[in-house]
Amino acid sequence: MGGGALGDSMISFMRPYGRHKESFCPACVGRSLFPFPELRKGQDAMLDDCRTAFAAGEHLLAHAPTGLGKTAAALTAAVEVARERGLLVVALTSRQTQHAIFVETLKRIHERHPLKIVDVISKQDMCPRDDLDESRYGVFQAVCTALVRNNDCRYHAGYSPEFLPQVFDSPLSAASLKALCHEEVQCPHRVALEAAQECDVLVCDYNYLFTPWSDVVWDRIQRPLEEVLLIVDEAHNLPDRIRLSASPTLSLQRIREAQREAGQALRAQLSILERLVESLTEHEGEKEIDGGSVSRMLDAALKQKLTDLEGFVRLLERSAQRRLQRGKVARMGDVADFLHHWRFLKEGSDLRLAHGGDKPWQRKLSLRLLDPASISAPVFHAVHGSVLMSGTLKPHGFYRDLLGLDAERSRKATYSSPFPPENRLLLCVDDVSTLYRNRGDPLYRKLAASLTAVAQATPGNVAAFFPSYALRDDVANRLGDHGKTLLLEERGASPAKRTALLGRLQQRDALLLAVMGGIFGEGVDYPDNLLAAVAVVGIPVPPPSLEQKKLEEYFERKFGDGKGRLYAQTYPAVNRVLQAAGRCIRSETDRGVVLLYDNRLGHRPYRRFLPKEVRHCTSSAVPALVRGFNGPRTGNPPS
Repeated sequence: MGGGALGDSMISFMRPYGRHKESFCPACVGRSLFPFPELRKGQDAMLDDCRTAFAAGEHLLAHAPTGLGKTAAALTAAVEVARERGLLVVALTSRQTQHAIFVETLKRIHERHPLKIVDVISKQDMCPRDDLDESRYGVFQAVCTALVRNNDCRYHAGYSPEFLPQVFDSPLSAASLKALCHEEVQCPHRVALEAAQECDVLVCDYNYLFTPWSDVVWDRIQRPLEEVLLIVDEAHNLPDRIRLSASPTLSLQRIREAQREAGQALRAQLSILERLVESLTEHEGEKEIDGGSVSRMLDAALKQKLTDLEGFVRLLERSAQRRLQRGKVARMGDVADFLHHWRFLKEGSDLRLAHGGDKPWQRKLSLRLLDPASISAPVFHAVHGSVLMSGTLKPHGFYRDLLGLDAERSRKATYSSPFPPENRLLLCVDDVSTLYRNRGDPLYRKLAASLTAVAQATPGNVAAFFPSYALRDDVANRLGDHGKTLLLEERGASPAKRTALLGRLQQRDALLLAVMGGIFGEGVDYPDNLLAAVAVVGIPVPPPSLEQKKLEEYFERKFGDGKGRLYAQTYPAVNRVLQAAGRCIRSETDRGVVLLYDNRLGHRPYRRFLPKEVRHCTSSAVPALVRGFNGPRTGNPPS
């Protein structure tokens, strides 16, 4: 499926983008900078479109399947326009693993035209201190802040502007910069941000532009957004990443843990917060609350203790930092972080919830950002131009609306997969439904029997992706003798464990069971035909909840025309299906089978997303079709 190529029958929300009278010749544009000997099929069109968008100050939403070479096309166009106009190229990725592709491509461009390149990841992951590498993120931030303020970090204190030229000698990955700075006793993150003030290309994470506090970091870079050409890789992830970054939770248990840490005066102030949360969460279930009223109540009560909400947060931070410097846990920092979010976000584009329960950890307040455009729209409005690219960026209007892109500046482009269609057998299994009302032992056994048969009929690795760990485990417990090593994705697995699992796949005799939307369903590449078959079981529609209901209502109010459910539920779910399906075919030489287990995919509103070559069948027909495809190659896959 090549990253989840969608069908072309989706209704267009924007005027087509392509060959205009101001268009550039794909045989000429960027040739001096293009990092490879020749352009791939479709890559010339994307290079042309990116160049036009950047030059015209537009936003290009590029649906570009895996294998097209979208990274090289976007970077070449951006560097060329930036060089002509004195602009800064900023390439954003959703995962650190994707930085390597950008840096390697930039190294090739650098050989043709020298560039100053900075690759930066999180401060914690770049930190050379051994005593902080296993700390939780919040703990690390607090300790780092205190060490810097007190001039107790030799790496930060050792910074010297004379060191910067070494950063630009040759393009460095974040890991290489960390190693260099460790040797030279420099803070890698500080060096990266200082170097970003004069670089040509900056590669970084979404968080550097798309969180409520991105301007704090961006101010250090001292480059106006109006001079930025922005590339957003895997842009289908951006709306959810923005919402997640601004959606914290605070439990009654965490407040009580903070109380045990605090001194007498601060403990009394935390007791005010405790009593407020107790009163809001005394009933079972979840309910919406008025965030403004809660803030005013808390502020008024705190003033009786000679402080206010802002002063309370500062006291929590200072107390947490003192504990952390002594090597102790500081839950007060978690409370302060939650209250920062609560005070910062404006009501209207978010949801404030109170959750009741029997246990202190169940009784909690949560903040849920509903509208990612409240954070992303100002950024896209300010930048000179942008390219948002992904293998699953349809419908374009959905992403344009959700991110708040100006319709007049936004254009769309869809590029065909460069992979031979005969190398993929795409089956939709129509006698299976994973709706909640259909779940039970008969369904689990049917799915397990089919996956067992697929594994038996497939030489090489098979991966199956599920909408939840619970459904995955119910099916896994009923598998038959499939003849392969069973690998299960571990929830919250460390990078080392994920690497070990991928290493196990190199033996090409495994059945991997994972979840859609997880690291193995989206964030991992599978080179050299590492997966010979991929099964996608079900559609990851979110379960009913007050948050989901409010999200649908919000989108319906904002966009109208029945888009509430489509935007809150349908489009995100089918995107995850197609992302998981796209793990199979990653290059023009790969061959594989893709199976979609859910009859809903054959009906509206999902069927419009399926490629025209999809074949519908029953689970009983699957083994013969898979064996026929994997047998001697005599032409096209069997019908």
